[in-house]
Amino acid sequence: MSNTIHKRGFYASDLLSGLVVFLVALPLCLGIASASGAPLISGVIAGVIGGIVVGFLSGSHISVSGPAAGLAAIVLSLLTQLEGNYQAFLLCLVLAGVVQIAFGLFKLGSFSNFIPTNVILGLLAAIGLILIINQLPHLLGIKMDLLKAHWQDGWGILSQHFDYGAALIGLISVALILVWDKTPLKKTQLPSALVAVVLAGVLNYIFTHTGSSLAVRDEHLIHLPNVLSGTESIFSFPDFSYWNNSIIYTGAITLAVVASIETLLNLEAADKMDPKKRASPPNRELFAQGVGNTFSGLIGGMPITSVIVRSSVNATSGSKTKFSAIFHGVLLAVALILLTPLINVVPLSALAAILILTGFKLASPALFKRLYGEGWKQFLPFIVTVVAIIFTDLLMGITIGLVLSLMIILKNNLKRGVRVIHETHLHGKMTRIELAPNISFLNRAALVSALEKLKKGETAIIDASNTYYIDPDVYTVIKEFKDETAQKNHIDLKLIGFKAHYPELVEEELDINISTQEVQRQLTPAQVLQLLKEGNHRFVNHERLHHNIARQIQVTSEAGQHPFAAVLGCMDSRAPTERIFDVGIGDLFSLRIAGNIAGQKVLGSLEFACKSKGSKLVVVLGHTDCGAVTSACQLYEQNQDITKVTETPNVQYFLKPIMEAAHTVKTEQSSYQLTSNFIHAVTVLNVQNNIRYILQNSPVLKQMVDEGEICIVGAIYDVHTGKVDFI
Repeated sequence: MSNTIHKRGFYASDLLSGLVVFLVALPLCLGIASASGAPLISGVIAGVIGGIVVGFLSGSHISVSGPAAGLAAIVLSLLTQLEGNYQAFLLCLVLAGVVQIAFGLFKLGSFSNFIPTNVILGLLAAIGLILIINQLPHLLGIKMDLLKAHWQDGWGILSQHFDYGAALIGLISVALILVWDKTPLKKTQLPSALVAVVLAGVLNYIFTHTGSSLAVRDEHLIHLPNVLSGTESIFSFPDFSYWNNSIIYTGAITLAVVASIETLLNLEAADKMDPKKRASPPNRELFAQGVGNTFSGLIGGMPITSVIVRSSVNATSGSKTKFSAIFHGVLLAVALILLTPLINVVPLSALAAILILTGFKLASPALFKRLYGEGWKQFLPFIVTVVAIIFTDLLMGITIGLVLSLMIILKNNLKRGVRVIHETHLHGKMTRIELAPNISFLNRAALVSALEKLKKGETAIIDASNTYYIDPDVYTVIKEFKDETAQKNHIDLKLIGFKAHYPELVEEELDINISTQEVQRQLTPAQVLQLLKEGNHRFVNHERLHHNIARQIQVTSEAGQHPFAAVLGCMDSRAPTERIFDVGIGDLFSLRIAGNIAGQKVLGSLEFACKSKGSKLVVVLGHTDCGAVTSACQLYEQNQDITKVTETPNVQYFLKPIMEAAHTVKTEQSSYQLTSNFIHAVTVLNVQNNIRYILQNSPVLKQMVDEGEICIVGAIYDVHTGKVDFI
């Protein structure tokens, strides 16, 4: 049977998830109000508005809003500054809601992405510690003001103010929640916080009606107005006479910023928990939260945000649409009307237990350990934010954390704006100063430092090929250095990539990595071999040179090609010779044939490369995991006649020489087995056989080798590591 109710446009499962969220939200609404120093009813009012008003306006299907523990410290601080005047605070909340509406209308929903994660984690950890510090006296059955007044008078006097029944119930509540959440009981639909509140109420009811000395005193109990009696006021209204108080405006900004950040972070987390992976519009969410907070402030509620605890419960309970959030708000309103007499027998210490454990989750030792392990650049802004918030306030603490993070980022950017690379090219050594994509005045010091390290007579390039912005002040530094200091110290300095930014600049080409006829003539076979070894070393270590391909094409098209080496390699797609030796266009003759087999046409090509075009080195390059070698070994083991292969009849021309190598290896080995070691041995022998073939069948190349004009070497390329081993 389908669980959808099509006529009403919602899912029946939303009713169940809304009920479960209500059971979680009710004790949290009361507890957060208690932690904030606000009237307890204000937490329930905020929960009702968060569910119904924000739930209706929000674009999220999973997120559930209400009073959040993350704002408790701000509310408590503002109430302290306003001397406990809750109606003045409500004016502050109304203005904060208006600011959030403006955030949504001006599409500032992405601004939380610019706040470093370590600062956000510092904010949450500080809130957790503040919750623990402020709620610990309530857990132990003593008022904070009494604790402050008598903590120096000794235990004898201080103990007279403790409510031992409240302390016992508080500690039992902590133990119950911890056990519930670490056993299979957690999998039930009943939330541990609700169970703790119900048990606390039952225990206090028993203590009271049995005349026990542990009966909780009236000042340590929840006090919600009885709506049905009609004798108590439910709503509070903002005091607009405080409009000229600066605390109202700074507090409104603090509330708006922190509530918006928390909402956007929780919204993102809620979207990840959505089984359908629906994306919620952040700007619409800010607008909805702003309307909710404005309305909450007008009738006496607390600040509202998207709350991750309720959202996660909503997602795991099978919610399909936002109707579940709205339904949970309706249930909170019903509870406020009908369940007040039952709620008022619950000790505040049970709510303190919930909040202390919530605070511990926000400020867990594992969080501090993890960030410490990530290094001081992550840990320092985090711990500074925590300490600053505890000793000042949330807005100041966040500001201090952001400033410190910004300083670290700027320090890193100062170093990263300029990259100095020392390169060895065909024409010699040079220094490349590579500029970052964005070069501002912040990178000036790093650039000046790099320029000052250039030595007299050195060749250098300042490369702005990948730079899309160059600060005029930085360009002035470069221009003055080139025109004055470089000329004075005989530094051959070229600028590349600047013409796109400064069209009037005449850029000079530096053909330092192009094989010209003069370079080719001066190189010896040993030097060429060393160049290839160094190039492969760069390739393996991901330190490839910058090759000006466009310039190489231009020069070789105008002056002709003068490669310094010829490589006979396999046609395997994983063995591109120019890349693995880190050379440019015009540097190599590359012959590629399956199995790197030297036939008559290959001999003619090599003679042309060396005798006619002046190449100084021939490399016969095999490679690991070669398909041609593996196939030849398998055919040899199966004793197949290669000339009888009908599917690809022409493969015999390169497989036959490899099969001969396989026969030789088998003959030389005392115990034969077709393993990877055997195939590798055949690969090496195949390279050596082809070198021997070249020398035996090309008198031209043999004579050039004997006279020292060229050298022929073998090599094996490892397709797994990229390394070339010369043999």
